[in-house]
Amino acid sequence: MKLFISVDMEGISGINDWDDVIPGKRGYEFGRKLLTQDVNAAIEGAMEAGVTDILVNESHGPMKNVLVDELHPKARLIRGFFKPMCMMQGIDESFDAAFFIGYHGMAGAANAVMNHTLLGSCIQRVMLNGKEVGEAGLNAAIAGAYGVPVVLVTGDTQTAAEVEEGIPGVYTVAVKEGINAFTANSLHPSVAQEMIRKQAKIAIENHKNVRPLPVQPTNTIEIEFKSTNMAFVVSWIPGTELLDGRTIRYQANDLKAMIPVFQAMLLLAVQGSKPLEF
Repeated sequence: MKLFISVDMEGISGINDWDDVIPGKRGYEFGRKLLTQDVNAAIEGAMEAGVTDILVNESHGPMKNVLVDELHPKARLIRGFFKPMCMMQGIDESFDAAFFIGYHGMAGAANAVMNHTLLGSCIQRVMLNGKEVGEAGLNAAIAGAYGVPVVLVTGDTQTAAEVEEGIPGVYTVAVKEGINAFTANSLHPSVAQEMIRKQAKIAIENHKNVRPLPVQPTNTIEIEFKSTNMAFVVSWIPGTELLDGRTIRYQANDLKAMIPVFQAMLLLAVQGSKPLEF
């Protein structure tokens, strides 16, 4: 049995602000340790349920956060930033199930720890086929395009509620409750990791009861940026429509083909956030 794991950082047990997740900040090295422990707990539970092939894709920031030498030796690791499928790099139709470990709530999710959607400095909201989505919702749709069900998501209580609404039957582990964006009521990491291990085992044992999100015949993504110049620059991409000062729309039949374009949009938006210096 084959498992894909996408690993973010804001929803890891014991983590609650940017100092814990940004390289060079005071809490980052300890945050990396907690991240690796949560991932290993999920791997151990999955293996107890019969998983034999595990691919982990780093999905936070520079995407070089997992302590490679401490990662479970049975897992393979995709590490590095420039990936056309971003948080879902490496997934394909051969996987039986997917886990999202350490995920966080979408931008604007009340009191969700470090809530944002993809690029917090650039994006106000993302709409996929008329529905606002965060990273979990978008990535679950990508998994669905490959016929893969997302069966386990870990993060704070707000993220658990978000994914339970968007992914019918998904198993979740709430490792903390957001009091506000930078304050959390957290379980002890060892307690949280034991919960992750147990729920991972259950999720794999019942993975056939969780259906992949349905494939849509056409897909429309709308991105509301935080500044007009970001939207203006992104609108130069062929096929992109500028809806208003800060919002663009892009359509494609195949969601799998849309995501690399979406990634290019985000990189371009960063460049559009300030004048270039020569």
